[in-house]
Amino acid sequence: MGVSEQTSTDGIRAAYGLALRMTGSDATAGEVVARAARVAGLEPVPLVRAVRTEARAVTCRPDRVGVPRPHAFQEVDPGDWGVVERIALRGMTVTEAAAATGLSRTDVIARLQRGMRTARACVEGRKAPGDAEPAAAGARGGDRPARRLDDAARHRQAEPAPFSGLPA
Repeated sequence: MGVSEQTSTDGIRAAYGLALRMTGSDATAGEVVARAARVAGLEPVPLVRAVRTEARAVTCRPDRVGVPRPHAFQEVDPGDWGVVERIALRGMTVTEAAAATGLSRTDVIARLQRGMRTARACVEGRKAPGDAEPAAAGARGGDRPARRLDDAARHRQAEPAPFSGLPA
């Protein structure tokens, strides 16, 4: 299947923008896109994926300046956008995004999923699905006192796991 000239141009622009945000250098971004194009061709999706892989191999820091939330994505929560922007647009890993935001990796993943769902709904022109769980630090657990799980007496104290091999 051939790639149209417009599709190819749009893919190269997107790949170069990602490489520039990930490397912070015009020259390095150009080299990264050229290497990725030799590996993946000019089809937009494989090219952008290859650029992400190539740019991660370069020893440089992602651009510290964030991408402002576009008007089309105003439904995306600002906290979720911060995570989506760092991972999807600047190429940070989940661990790097967690360190940059001060959130746990689990919370970063939850925000990423929620932000991507909402962004997709914005692009498709539909209402984003509601999320019953708030986007708060520690929303997925972490170092918190015992809750209902393993707390049969409901006194917020951790209970030892039952083990039938020990004499009573």
